[in-house]
Amino acid sequence: MRIAVYCSARPNIPASFHEDARSFGKWIGDNGHTLVYGGLRYSMMRDVAQAAADAGAKVMGIVPESRIADQHPANTVSLLVPDLHERKQMMEENADVFVALEGGIGTLDEVFSALASSTFFKQPKEIHLLDRDGLYAPLRQLMEKMEQTGLATPPATEMLQFHPDLESLTDSLTQLSKNL
Repeated sequence: MRIAVYCSARPNIPASFHEDARSFGKWIGDNGHTLVYGGLRYSMMRDVAQAAADAGAKVMGIVPESRIADQHPANTVSLLVPDLHERKQMMEENADVFVALEGGIGTLDEVFSALASSTFFKQPKEIHLLDRDGLYAPLRQLMEKMEQTGLATPPATEMLQFHPDLESLTDSLTQLSKNL
C-alpha cells in the first residue's frame, strides 16, 4: 500500500511528535508499504522517512525544485515538482491512503487538498489523522457542524478518520490494506 504521510517540518516541536513519526515510519517498512511524503530532511519528515527506509520501505519523496538541496538521502525515488501545488497533486496521485501525523498549516492544507480531490473526482481515499491529545478535535467538530448545516456531506465527511493513538491508526490501515 502506498501511504502519503503529512506531518510537521517545523523545528522545536515536542519530542513525542518525533517519536510518533519514527514509530509510524518503522511500521510502514515493517509491513511492506511504501512511504510517499514531501521528500525533505526536516523534522518529522526526516524522522518518518529515515525510519521507513531503515525498516526496508520504498521511500518516495516529492521534492520541490527549489528545495532539491534539502531532500532526504533516504529517498529511494525523488520526483521533482516546480511548486507546492504540484507536490500535493503528485502525492495524491501516488497514494492509496493519506495519513496526517502532528502538523500545522501545511499539513491541514494537504489534508484538505486530498479531501477535496477525492470528493470532486469521486475516487474516495481514506484520510487518517493521528488525533493524539485531541490535536485535530476542532477539525472534527468543524466537519460535524458543516455536516449538520448541509455544507459537507458523506462520503466526504466519512473519509476523515480520527485516531487517538498510533495503535488505532495502524490497526485501521492494516484492515484497509487487506481490502485493497
